[in-house]
Amino acid sequence: MRALIRTLVVACALAVTGSGVAAAMSATQSDAGDAAAAESTSAPAQVPKADVKKAISHIRHAWGSRAPCAGTERCAVYFESFGAALTFNDGTLVPLAHEQRLNRSAHDCILEAREALHRGDRALAVQWVMAAHMEVPLTRNWLADHPDAVLEGLRHFGD
Repeated sequence: MRALIRTLVVACALAVTGSGVAAAMSATQSDAGDAAAAESTSAPAQVPKADVKKAISHIRHAWGSRAPCAGTERCAVYFESFGAALTFNDGTLVPLAHEQRLNRSAHDCILEAREALHRGDRALAVQWVMAAHMEVPLTRNWLADHPDAVLEGLRHFGD
């Protein structure tokens, strides 16, 4: 349901700006490789310090959890089931990846997030942090709604 609502919101926003609904649908179904290329060229946007602090808190909590993911059904969920797409402050809309957590611990998810950020894949970095919190949907949804804060949190975590 949330994915449908997000798609409709994007479609309405693009229709208002004159881009049309077809552009909205193609934006949500765009190739992840094109999205990753667009991501790496964008400049970081200003993020409220309170959001960054909260993101760091969630990252720190996951960093301390080294137990492997328990529950086959939950751990085998694809990231794309978390919603439709991530929307960054710079206007970039990136669809969620066809990736799984599998047996990785929350700590391992943060390591994967740092590696993805190091490669320049902002969206996948955020999704790995979301995967670290898949057992708490409210936290996972907050992370999805604040992807720029998550990225800043990853950049400052451990400083």
